[in-house]
Amino acid sequence: MLRAGAAALNMLMMVQFARLRPLRFVTAAGALFCLGIASYTFVSDPSPGYPGGALVVMAVLTPVFFWWFGIALFRDSFEWRHIYFVPLVLLLAFYALRLGGGPYRVAGALLHQATVILLLIHIFSLAILDFRNDLVDARRRFRVAITLILPLVGITIAGVETYALYGALPVWLGPLHALMLFALSFLFALWLTATKPELFALNAEAPQPKSDLLTPAELIELERLKSAVCNGACLEPEMSLSTLATKVAIPEHRLRRLIAKGLGYRNFAAFLNAHRVEEAKRRLADPARSREQIVSIAFGVGYASLAPFNRAFRQLTGKTPSEYRSQALSRMIDSGKN
Repeated sequence: MLRAGAAALNMLMMVQFARLRPLRFVTAAGALFCLGIASYTFVSDPSPGYPGGALVVMAVLTPVFFWWFGIALFRDSFEWRHIYFVPLVLLLAFYALRLGGGPYRVAGALLHQATVILLLIHIFSLAILDFRNDLVDARRRFRVAITLILPLVGITIAGVETYALYGALPVWLGPLHALMLFALSFLFALWLTATKPELFALNAEAPQPKSDLLTPAELIELERLKSAVCNGACLEPEMSLSTLATKVAIPEHRLRRLIAKGLGYRNFAAFLNAHRVEEAKRRLADPARSREQIVSIAFGVGYASLAPFNRAFRQLTGKTPSEYRSQALSRMIDSGKN
């Protein structure tokens, strides 16, 4: 069960790496590493009946995939070199040597473990080399995890596999090994698949513009949208996204991005309500409109009936329109007396 869970977690992470765009060497190596770990969880099981073949080869090459992932992640100036194929060729050669049996099997296994340890030492050194200069918080945390966990895991696995060359492993070691694989896979998946907070933000929260994500052409369109809003586009009755798109001559899919990224709204209704309620607040606080019925103000800012206006107003201000008008006019009277 633990091994199946570890394999499932690593397959999930492999898909996460493969989904990242643009696909780069670091993400491809990460996907290969996760596939290798998923393979290793099965082929390292001492129980009979598990498949071999391609899974065994992937498991054998997992340290190389992790090494590729590490050097590409920790080196901002990483460029692929053909020499990076050398460890892969060596591990395949040592695996072939192990298939020979007898002394060849022992020699191949020992050479394999030595190569793996050298790769892990290299990654360990890269993790601590530029720790202070690394400005990427997520990568700094991963460096810490590497320096704390990698030596322990590497030495443990190398020691166990070397011991297995000379004698049968204790029965309790299989479940412990499976638990370690599951725990490490879980922590790695937790680091990689962080939940996006903006997905669960409340609609009433203040908009969070991210105009730095827009292109220069989109910024020009954003100014056109803001101008239309200032001229009362949001106050028109039965305003919809498609209607606004036609009004500002911006395709609907681009307008959706401008409202989301450029202005920070999560949906079109929140965008409309924010501007309509803001105008309603101005009219409710205007002494010249003190006798105007609230329903008239609701219609004037684009609402088709009073109920949605009251609901949106209270959600954004915490007050009913009547309460807001009373307090605003009272403050104005008090300031005039002073």
